[in-house]
Amino acid sequence: MTSVITSSASRDTFVVTTSSESGHLTTDSANSNAEYNPILLGKYYLRLFPYRLFHAWISYDTSYLQRKVSNTIMTQSSTSKNLFSKREFSFTIEPTPGEEIYIRYQSFETEAEFATAVNKRRPTKIDIGAVFTFSPRDHLALQGSQTRKFNTEQRELVFDVDLTDYDDVRKCGCSNANICHKCWKLMTMAVKVVDAGLREDFGFEHIVWIYSGRRGVHAWVCDEAARMLSNEGRSAVATYFQVKCVCMYFLKYPNFSRFSYRTLIHVV
Repeated sequence: MTSVITSSASRDTFVVTTSSESGHLTTDSANSNAEYNPILLGKYYLRLFPYRLFHAWISYDTSYLQRKVSNTIMTQSSTSKNLFSKREFSFTIEPTPGEEIYIRYQSFETEAEFATAVNKRRPTKIDIGAVFTFSPRDHLALQGSQTRKFNTEQRELVFDVDLTDYDDVRKCGCSNANICHKCWKLMTMAVKVVDAGLREDFGFEHIVWIYSGRRGVHAWVCDEAARMLSNEGRSAVATYFQVKCVCMYFLKYPNFSRFSYRTLIHVV
């Protein structure tokens, strides 16, 4: 599963604060002020969560954009409906503060069905998984079947870039989940390098960059060619972006001598 949504009113929200003295930004999921509030979480899902846009993206419903442009009523294609109904979601819920329950193999036929489930469960986190050959909620009924195999059909190519992987060259005083405007420039450079490589060297076009919520960024490559890649193909793309650490940093930062290759970008 690949996590991309963290509810803004949940206890899992990473609180960002700025220190006037150091200029450092700190992210802390255990902050005592970030208490779980089911009432605010319910209001968030009821009033603010972008169900229609989210559904259009995750089902690749191009009619949504055409409706926005032409202001006409268009029918969602059967292909996008099929993608959404076979997509796995998982919910992390918190019935009582501090008690987390992880629920996998959630799937929904329509946007309305998804919205109803979210408003009922009020998950503190929603994970987006792969598209399978059959509806994930039917996975138990398919166990042992010789003719109906429950397998992954497609999934986005997702890159995870974390600032903690750059700790050897973060000389601003930050470490772990702490970030500042100086070390965040490393993320800016990583985004530019990876984005250029994905577009110019691999020909991908549909890439969305998302702040991970704590210490880095995620790149979702949504091209159909990327979604259909085999595990070997995904690994090959990741290997392409490995950084060979034979450079002048070896002289200035001795810690780099421990690595011949250093993976600064991970495929999720």
